[in-house]
Amino acid sequence: MNQPGNSRFKQQTLPAWKPILTPRTVLPTFFVLGTIFLAFGVALYVASEDVKEQIWDYTNCFQNNTNRTCASLLSDASLGYTNTSQPAQRCRCEVTVDLTKNFDSEATFLYYSLESFYQNHRRYVKSRWDPQLRSDELKGGVDCDPLTKDPATGAPYLPCGLVANSLFNDTIRLFQCLSQDCAARTPVVLAGNKISWASDRENKFKNPTADESALCSYGPWQGTARPSNWPVSLCRLGASTNTSAGEYNPWSTEFGSSGRGLQNEDLIVWMRTAALPDFRKLYRRVQSNIPNGRYVFSIDYNYPVTSFGGSKLLVLSTTSWIGGKNLFLGICYIVVACLAIGVVVFFVVFQRVRPRHIADDRFLKWDRD
Repeated sequence: MNQPGNSRFKQQTLPAWKPILTPRTVLPTFFVLGTIFLAFGVALYVASEDVKEQIWDYTNCFQNNTNRTCASLLSDASLGYTNTSQPAQRCRCEVTVDLTKNFDSEATFLYYSLESFYQNHRRYVKSRWDPQLRSDELKGGVDCDPLTKDPATGAPYLPCGLVANSLFNDTIRLFQCLSQDCAARTPVVLAGNKISWASDRENKFKNPTADESALCSYGPWQGTARPSNWPVSLCRLGASTNTSAGEYNPWSTEFGSSGRGLQNEDLIVWMRTAALPDFRKLYRRVQSNIPNGRYVFSIDYNYPVTSFGGSKLLVLSTTSWIGGKNLFLGICYIVVACLAIGVVVFFVVFQRVRPRHIADDRFLKWDRD
């Protein structure tokens, strides 16, 4: 018969401390935590309020020199505005805005925002193959379904999956108006490098060769197919537009895109899927001074959203030590702090009105039956 040793540990006779929770110990703890949460919440709220931000909806912007919206043109498939084999058929529109937030003195970032786009849908989130994005494997795995191979040729998509195929392809350029009607304008410099997470660039997305100029001639990539919604192959991401071949490349250096192939930062930013249906993603870093005044966004409207009731927005924003504008987090901390302090006040009053002393035998009921 096995018996435990006669040690204090095995016989469970080690000295122990069991705190007795009383109002004198619990309420000060709640008050201290509430005070800390309140201070932190106020700091978060103030930091978020210091972020300068302006937002413009361009879902229904009008094609230049016409009275038709780009959204209506893209919704009519017969017009060819979403046909990747017709690169010259683009809907271009302009959005004139007035900057009033004094962005000039701070680092400013340009985001695109999508609403009612469910990147968090389970099937959508799973439809990718990370070993392919790291160049560990050429063909996508079963998770890429339903976009694993080109049905016409049987060639594997590179990259495969729904996430890559739906890569955002609007192009956005910003101009400062030199006259009231913006007939005279000067471009604002936008940079597309360092817009993705460093960990993604260094670990999750890798080209098979360090020579970016050789990507399009890289042997194993020759037998692959580009995603059906892309106007160019993967190797052309981040390259200069080949106008002599009639190419239209929304992720070219012409539009400030940075990084070639799988290390293109527009691709990397998009592949980090959003948790909520309304989200924004960093598009470019503003490199020029942008004082208050009139500006024009020149947009190649390529990305259809009205078919699923979505919206597209432009966002100019600065950042703070907590990142972008986010009042929700500060408000949450303040609400929790108020609840904790409210509980303290309630029980302090309750103890004053109807005190209950520790070990008061009047509350024992075992001998009352």
